[in-house]
Parts: sequence; C-alpha cells; structure tokens
Amino acid sequence: MKQIVTPFRVGMLVLVAGAFLFVFLAFTSKGGLSDRESIRVHSFFKDASGLGIKSRIQIAGIPVGEIVAIELVGSKARVEMRIRKDVDLRADATIAKRSESLLGDYLLDLDPGTPAAQAMPENGELTVLDEKGMDQLLKSVNAIADDVKQVTESLKGVLGGEEGQASLQAIVDNVRELTAHLNATVKASEDRLERILGNVEQVTADVRDLTQGQQSQLRRVADDIEAITGDTRALITAFRQSVEGMEGEDLKQSVASVKETLSKLESTVSNVEEISRKIRDGEGTVGALVSDERLGQRVSETVEDLADFANRITRTQLEVGIRSEYLVNLGGARNTLGLRLIPSSDRAYIIEIVDDGLGTTETTLVRNLPPGTDQPAAQVQLVTREQLKFNAQFAKRFYFATLRLGVKESTGGAGLDLHFLNDSLALNTDVFNVSVQSLQYPRVRAGLRYQAFNHLVVTAGVDDALNPIVRDTLTNQVISGRDFFLGAGIYFTDDDLKSLLPFIPLP
Repeated sequence: MKQIVTPFRVGMLVLVAGAFLFVFLAFTSKGGLSDRESIRVHSFFKDASGLGIKSRIQIAGIPVGEIVAIELVGSKARVEMRIRKDVDLRADATIAKRSESLLGDYLLDLDPGTPAAQAMPENGELTVLDEKGMDQLLKSVNAIADDVKQVTESLKGVLGGEEGQASLQAIVDNVRELTAHLNATVKASEDRLERILGNVEQVTADVRDLTQGQQSQLRRVADDIEAITGDTRALITAFRQSVEGMEGEDLKQSVASVKETLSKLESTVSNVEEISRKIRDGEGTVGALVSDERLGQRVSETVEDLADFANRITRTQLEVGIRSEYLVNLGGARNTLGLRLIPSSDRAYIIEIVDDGLGTTETTLVRNLPPGTDQPAAQVQLVTREQLKFNAQFAKRFYFATLRLGVKESTGGAGLDLHFLNDSLALNTDVFNVSVQSLQYPRVRAGLRYQAFNHLVVTAGVDDALNPIVRDTLTNQVISGRDFFLGAGIYFTDDDLKSLLPFIPLP
C-alpha cells in the first residue's frame, strides 16, 4: 500500500507545483493594468531604442503605466501605452525617454500636465520631449571660439606693431601738454577767482539785508552757495597740487609701464588665439572633446549614467531586523538576524543568519570490520549537528506579489509573498531542502506576517508541512517533520539607526 501512496503524493505535488507555475507565468505575462483601470494613449518617437513591451512609465519614480505595443509609422516609432486612470492626465501632458542603467535600458518619465488643460481622451497623443544632446553645446562653444578669435585679431591689429606704439606715444604726449596748459591756466586765473568769490559774498550780504522777511528761505540758499564755493576751492587746490607734483621722470615711468602692459596684453592675445586654434583643429584632450561629436556624446552619456548610478546608491535603503519564533513540536525557538538592502520599491536583497535548534542532519554509513556478535556489517546513522544557517535571496516585486530566489537555510530555495492591506499583512511561502536525502519531500514553510505597530511584526504558520515528524530514537527530540510556529520580531531602518548613533557609547 505504501508503494502506491508515495508515488501518488509525489505526483500530486508535481501537479500542484506545475499549476502554480502556470498561474504565475500567466499573471506576469499578462501585465498588471486592464482596460477597465487604465487609459490608452500613444506617442511618436524619433528614436525608440532601449524601449520594449512592458517598459515602465513613471511619475516621480513611481510606476503609473507600461508600454503595450511599438510599431513603425513612417519614419517614427508609434509607442502605445496604458496609464492608470487614477492619474490626472491632461491634454498638455508630455513624456520623455530617460536612461535607467548603464546597460542601455530606458524608461519613460511622464508629466501629467496642468490642471487648467482638458482631460486626456482615450487614444490621445502625448507630446514627446526630445533631450538636448551635445550638438547644441558644441555649436555654442564654436560660436564663442570664433568671437574670441575676432576680438584677438582686432586687438592685435590696433595695438600691435610700430603703428600701435606710435599711437600710444602720441596719446601720452597729448596728455602731458594738456596738463601743462591746465597748470598755467589755473595759476593765471587764481586771483580772478578770488575776487569773484569775494564779490559773490558781498552780493549775498546785500541780498540778505534786502530780504529780511524771508530769512529762513534765503538762509538755506546762502548756505548752498557757500558749500558750492568751498567745494570749488578744494577742487582747484587739489588739481593744482596733483599737476605740480608730476614731473618728467614720472611721465617716463608711466609710459614705460603702459608699454610693458601692452606687451603682456599682446602675448596673452597670441596665447588665446593659439589655444582657440588648437581647440578648433581638435588637438589635445579638450580639442578632441569639442570637435568629435561622437566622443562628446559618449562622455555626456557616461557622466549621466555615473550620476544615475550614484543616485541609485544614495537612494538604497537599509533595514535590519531580528525575529524569534517558537516551534511547538520542537519545543525550542528559531532565531533570525536579517539585513535587507532595498535599492528601489520593487527590488530587495535579503541576507539572514538563522539558528533554528534543528541543526543539520547528515546520513553516515558505518561499516564494522569485523562485525560484532550483535552488530551488522554495515548500518546507516543519522548525525545531527548544531550549526548556524544563512539565507541569501534576491526579491523582485510584481504588483501585490514578491518572488524570492536564492539560498534558504544554506540550501537552494524559492519563495513567494502575497501582500494585502497596504502591505500590513503578507502570506509567505518557501520551498527549500529539495535534495536532502533524509526528507521524503522538499521542505515547505507557509505562514502569515502581520505588522502590528511601527517596527513590530507578528508571525504564525506551519513548517515542513509535507514531511511526517521524525524523532531521535535516544533523546526523542524532533529531527524533522511538520511543526507549527508562532513568533514576533522587530526591525529598524537606516533612518532609525542614524538617530540612535549619537547615543551609542564609543570606546
């Protein structure tokens, strides 16, 4: 009878696993947006490279739609998309293609438009924003280089050579003659200015006597005139001292300084012209970067990819948690210390250390040579050792389901998590220990995980659901088999850990 039941159980397990795989593949291939909960729109792209069916459409990093079809219409690519109806999509909405990684994958960034515009109709068209490349930048740099060259040539034509030096010498001679004439004029007119100022003071006194009834207003006028005459005297005196202090030797030094400055300016202009020529001809690193459009485009794309990669690293979240679960049949606890790296909302890397009290069980063949009177020549022994186990899995989320693949308790395994109630409740299923000879069936663990409060979770479920209970013949301790568990755990995020760092004592 057992020979018939065992193959029947194995066959049923294979059928259930196949049905589960078929349903999962059908769900993921169909996509998560139906016609009832989404609106169809389209756009025309000059370049649709890097885009494919089911490529993401997002707003502020949150997925809001996907690409459903791409076809060639004339010389452009017609991209048909589905957008969630809860997105307030307007007629002036725009969309732009953006690189997602260094591997050439692209996604679409959606701007839903302004509230003042009309609502987007079914099968409406989204305006495509073309990203500006390096061509516009290179044209601007070339225009600036041409302008600099023209300026340098003009300066060289005006100031360079013997003609320019002769013009500057003539200007200096004119300035010297002008200062000499000004000095003579001021000296000749000083007495006359003094008499004029005296007459003005007398006139103001007479006017004050004649206008006694308007003393306040006239006093203000007189004060203004007096201030003006004082400033004029001070200006004349300062100008005369400046002119008298300048001698022939000072003028010669000034001219020499001007010549030296012009020489340096001519050398600088030549250097600028030489540099601009090399940049225009593509010499050197800067010249190659400016003149080679393909190289400039590659540099721009590399810088953008590196910036996006650095942004992904800074956005990666860290979650540290510890969980303890009591196993009813085992009469002990399974303790788990875990680390979860979350680079985005739909991906995670899980690393955990597990101590479940069961340890690892190994099958050992013992041969007695020669065999004793009460011992067989060969016997099989099960050896159980206490040993820590580890988990290392990659998790990928598809809407409300998360698929996990990797190492589960030091053996290959896979898992599926179904999320409900805004991720507060999760149904977790794991399949592992597929190739362990001591187990009749693979180890299947199923349970519920409920987030009761912030940073606190409660778990309950069944472990090793398919295998019967196996106990040690000497200690009667459970080695493997079906068991029920109940536990709780706590976890912290990187923000929580940062807030705790100031209170951790340092040696």
